[in-house]
Amino acid sequence: MFEAPKRRVEKVFIHCSASDMALRDNTLVNEITHWHLDRGFNDIGYHFVIDKLGTLLTGRSLEKIPAAQKGHNTGSIAICVHGYASFTVTSRHRLRAFCAEINEAYFGRITFHGHCEVSPKACPIFNYRKLLSLDQWGRMPANLE
Repeated sequence: MFEAPKRRVEKVFIHCSASDMALRDNTLVNEITHWHLDRGFNDIGYHFVIDKLGTLLTGRSLEKIPAAQKGHNTGSIAICVHGYASFTVTSRHRLRAFCAEINEAYFGRITFHGHCEVSPKACPIFNYRKLLSLDQWGRMPANLE
């Protein structure tokens, strides 16, 4: 079950790994961490990673600000779904269920966004708005699960 961090959070950003490498579990988190370290980050930029089996993996501590959407990290949580050309039904279902947990923990007062909303990148490369049933402001309906 999701437990909100002590720091203020107003938004959740959804990302994709832009890779279909056959990685999962800690190997996937380690690989993404290396990608981010190679780009000058001090750790993995995401708080959570969802692999193709739908496993929710922990990245950066929730108490730390993410390094995932430049200029929009403060007050946010970053979730990455592993994939580029293909995303599994299982991983999409896990994202939806996890976002519903986060939404419930914040009593529906949090908004959900794609990385593409604050960057010229096509990330995530799936229709996250439809998947999460977001309204025009990025809010999820109550009890989406």
